[in-house]
Amino acid sequence: MSKETTILNGYTNIEKGAYLGAIASLATADRQASEEELDYIEALIESAQISEDQASLIRDAATKDIADEDMQRFLEVLKTSELRFSLVSDVIAFAQADNDYTETEKEKVQQIASFLGVNEQQFSVLDEFTQKAVAEVPQHAEEIETEKATPSGFFDSLGFGDKLKNAGINSNSLFKGALGIIGPILLARMFSGNRRGGTSRGTGGMLGGLLGGGLLSGLLGGRSGGLLGSLLGGGRGFGSAGGMLGRLFGGRKSSW
Repeated sequence: MSKETTILNGYTNIEKGAYLGAIASLATADRQASEEELDYIEALIESAQISEDQASLIRDAATKDIADEDMQRFLEVLKTSELRFSLVSDVIAFAQADNDYTETEKEKVQQIASFLGVNEQQFSVLDEFTQKAVAEVPQHAEEIETEKATPSGFFDSLGFGDKLKNAGINSNSLFKGALGIIGPILLARMFSGNRRGGTSRGTGGMLGGLLGGGLLSGLLGGRSGGLLGSLLGGGRGFGSAGGMLGRLFGGRKSSW
């Protein structure tokens, strides 16, 4: 894989590890990760080109019943990183994976956003942006996967540039993350025509099946919903993360 075809460019190993660790933790909270989920997480690890120490932390987040304190440490790292906006966007996509984004789920996402220092205006814009982006992705998946359209071009076409800027959100930084929206498409593009395998779980073959033939064909068929939740959540939506978030934030109320 060339250096140009990586995710999370420009961020430190610590930031990448915290971001992917938080995603892996939420996606597999309170249950054992499936083979497909582990394969996808390995693809994220490889495409982010992070250190082996950070990779081990992410694998632990996906395969072990990690302590709530570990998840909180991931979030603490992201408090000072622009990846906090990408994570909030991912979690919104995750929450609406079952096409039933309830007020209770939204409150949990708001608690994460508040913990990360994302203010009310920023959360509102991210919520609106993410729901719009997820709805539009199926129509542009093939263009992005074949590089006929760039991810930034796709996001710009949604008309949120000024809203994001006015809310103090760097759109370029947001687009480097947002794995819950177009992550699977980017991974399919990265590995297509490049070296296959390279991870302990045979990433190339997994991507060909899940991302190339399975996930993308579903997208092109007009399936809506959060991509991260659809793949990592197995269609279960945000439910499996509810227990962890409930323990983390308990009776914590939003500062809004």
